[in-house]
Amino acid sequence: MTSSGSGLSLRECAERLGVHYMTVYRYVRTGMLPARKDRSTWVVDAAALTAFRSADTPRASARNAAPWDVRFREVCMRGDDLGAWRVVESALAGGMSPEQVYLGVISPALRAVGDLWAEGVVGVAQEHAVTGVALRTIGRLGPLFRSPGRRKGTILLAAPQGERHGVGVAMTADLLRSRGWEAIDLGADLPASDIADAAVAAGDDVIVGLSVTVPEHLDAAEETIAAIRERGPRTIVVGGAAFRDDDAGSIGADIWAPDGLRAADLLAR
Repeated sequence: MTSSGSGLSLRECAERLGVHYMTVYRYVRTGMLPARKDRSTWVVDAAALTAFRSADTPRASARNAAPWDVRFREVCMRGDDLGAWRVVESALAGGMSPEQVYLGVISPALRAVGDLWAEGVVGVAQEHAVTGVALRTIGRLGPLFRSPGRRKGTILLAAPQGERHGVGVAMTADLLRSRGWEAIDLGADLPASDIADAAVAAGDDVIVGLSVTVPEHLDAAEETIAAIRERGPRTIVVGGAAFRDDDAGSIGADIWAPDGLRAADLLAR
């Protein structure tokens, strides 16, 4: 295959790097070598290949390539499920734990995409596509967080009505499972009464965790907490980007936690 007028084919890149075609394909699919799709063909800009070759060897260049979160973001923005999973596999093989992949790869990648959306660089459709890839990747990682032994308790996690960011809820559930909790993930955008009913169904000792990323949804969180309290005493934990401090009491909650791991530590006390 010959190069297009504006870039190089993967086979041409392989020839110039002196490696197998599939090696270059792996570089592209894991985000190490920037590329774009021209119809059904991967195309690499000559400048990108030159930058990739700037190290002594392609292998050394791969080691010094963009951070894992940048690679993950790039493949997610292409809607590339397989590429996203290969980035995660590479990070795990490089010594990262599943927790570190959540906190150091997936979370910062999604925050960066959210910033791009806020700046008008990407549209809602692409932002949703990225979220879809991330959720499917999280689904594959989930079993790695199961810990053996007796459960410390049950925590029910959800995002209140209007809050559509469910990725953080899913990751928090896995992080809590890794710490020995039984986590029930209800997802996002749930009416207050439904969350309260689910809390009752889960038992008297269940702890409820609410995630709020947008300040405009704090009222919905407060309404949800009130509905839960009406059905009986519960420990309620809140967290998410909507909170600027630890004043959980301002909306009727008991505990504020900046992330899932901190929530697990606080609950363990």
